[in-house]
Amino acid sequence: MFSYPAADDVLQDLGDKVVTALVDATKATRSDLAEYREVFPAWVADSSDRGLSNWIHDRLWAHLRRALSDVDSVELADQGVTREVAVGMRYRARVKRHTMRDRIRSYATKAALAFWAQSDTLEGMEEVRLGFGYRWDPEERQIGSTIISLRDGLDSDAIWAVEVDAAPGMAGTAITWTPVDPSLPQIDLYEAVAQDEEEAT
Repeated sequence: MFSYPAADDVLQDLGDKVVTALVDATKATRSDLAEYREVFPAWVADSSDRGLSNWIHDRLWAHLRRALSDVDSVELADQGVTREVAVGMRYRARVKRHTMRDRIRSYATKAALAFWAQSDTLEGMEEVRLGFGYRWDPEERQIGSTIISLRDGLDSDAIWAVEVDAAPGMAGTAITWTPVDPSLPQIDLYEAVAQDEEEAT
């Protein structure tokens, strides 16, 4: 059975260079979006959610590619719509926008479904699939925190998600991270009681 790795173990395995590159790429992309809004406000206002998301994704990937191109343990794959970061032999990540509840969206292709499903294999040979990205505020249309997440299935809630950031007052690779509480399902107790009473009659 696949054993989900703990967030702190994953961050340690990824290493400061990778995590810092993601934090810095998110920060740079946030600046790019602010500049885009300042220079071409009408263009941004006219952008569809998908169009703006694609633009942000391109900028984030460009910054991440530059930051990670010389890191020995990292391989970058850019095959059209599929962009992945492999870290060592154990971790593979896709750059994704996360909702405020840390869910992601993607077309349910066979490749996407296979990627996001953590799969069983020989012990010690597991490949862990991660989401690298940012939290998106749809109301403000703003890039929020840098996020690393683990999930098992495309439509599932995150097993865990952490916000990562540069430590205050520190330069270079000092990183802080904050675990994000998982989102719980919303249950209407009135509806559940009514259904139980109906089944009992």
